[in-house]
Amino acid sequence: MEELSKSTVTLLGVVVGWLLGQGSELLRSHLKNRKLVGALNAELKDLQAHLEKSMERCAKSINADDAPRATIWPHAITHPVYTQYYPEICLHITGDQRLSINSIYGHIATFNQRLAGDYDPQAIKRGLFLAYVDAKWAYELIDYHFRHNGKQKLADDEAKIREINTDFQGFSDKI
Repeated sequence: MEELSKSTVTLLGVVVGWLLGQGSELLRSHLKNRKLVGALNAELKDLQAHLEKSMERCAKSINADDAPRATIWPHAITHPVYTQYYPEICLHITGDQRLSINSIYGHIATFNQRLAGDYDPQAIKRGLFLAYVDAKWAYELIDYHFRHNGKQKLADDEAKIREINTDFQGFSDKI
């Protein structure tokens, strides 16, 4: 067996060290990305719970006979993980998942805008209904996102859309 020269051993040591360094960096990056995606999923679950409470508040106020005096206005929704880390997260999820998540957060942004709207006392129920609509769509999109891992679109499920629209029509006579 041939003996390796000192320079060959040194060169092999440098190459092996570099490969180990790159491997550990890759592993660290992969673990960080998994953690960020997990944080986004946890945020989506928290948002879904917040949306459910917001829909209950909207529905209660819409159904109240003495609105606007008995109006229970929902709180705006914050989403720090999406706001701060989404540009990094979107590089590590599929295109379908990105579309699903962007649709969810689009409805949340519109929900927040509707809550910030300045409504006349006679139009409060209408404003709450519009906020309810965006909250419901965001809630259902989150549910659909988790059920299908962001791979299917809610827009393609006609039965579910009919169910959601029927829910909206239940409020039409109260506005």
